[in-house]
Amino acid sequence: MGLFIAASITTVLALCGLVILLRRSDDWRSTAFAFVIALPLQPLMIYAVRLPVDGLLRTTFGMLGWVTIVSMFYAPLTEEPAKWLTALVPRVRHAIAKDPVVLALAVGVGFGIGEIWFLAHALIKSPSYPDLPFWMFGGFVFERLAVCFLHGALLLPPFYALATGHSFLLGGFAGVVAHFLLNFPIYLAGINAFGLGDSWAGVLLLWIALFVLLGGLLALSLSRRLNQASR
Repeated sequence: MGLFIAASITTVLALCGLVILLRRSDDWRSTAFAFVIALPLQPLMIYAVRLPVDGLLRTTFGMLGWVTIVSMFYAPLTEEPAKWLTALVPRVRHAIAKDPVVLALAVGVGFGIGEIWFLAHALIKSPSYPDLPFWMFGGFVFERLAVCFLHGALLLPPFYALATGHSFLLGGFAGVVAHFLLNFPIYLAGINAFGLGDSWAGVLLLWIALFVLLGGLLALSLSRRLNQASR
């Protein structure tokens, strides 16, 4: 129950962030609609795309080194396009044109909450799951809250491009690259690159904090540009 409670606390905190976004939105109904659409996209993407592709590669080629390298690209190449699907809905696309920053962050919250419960379910079902009290999952809470924001921050380039008439694909490519850079140290920690051992935990924490800071600065910068352009 510990992880379930921690996931519930994380979800409530993420929803508090959504409430702030809804209050700032000029069209809160469309923003809420985008959030709801994004909720199931992460687990759907896992089961419909990532697991079948990974299974096919490993069944065909085994555990070759290049297959492991390719797996580093799974998250950026599947999660980012999955979030873009929200822009295919006319009502959401119309709202993006008016307020891309709020819509990107709202979609990120929805996608992130879906991921919270996918991971919680997978971890609880794992034979090695440590049944600890919920306060022992502070790292899970922090990481998942940060990821909820980062999922939205990585959507800022394509949604801003869509709203301003620039290339959506170029903005999407920027989000994919940023997502890869965010995840790359996780791969390095997995192979204990540079022999850092347990020190990798601190490095990863700082890396996530850096991306949260950069994402926040990007959101503020794009919001100011849009406000100036609308005057």
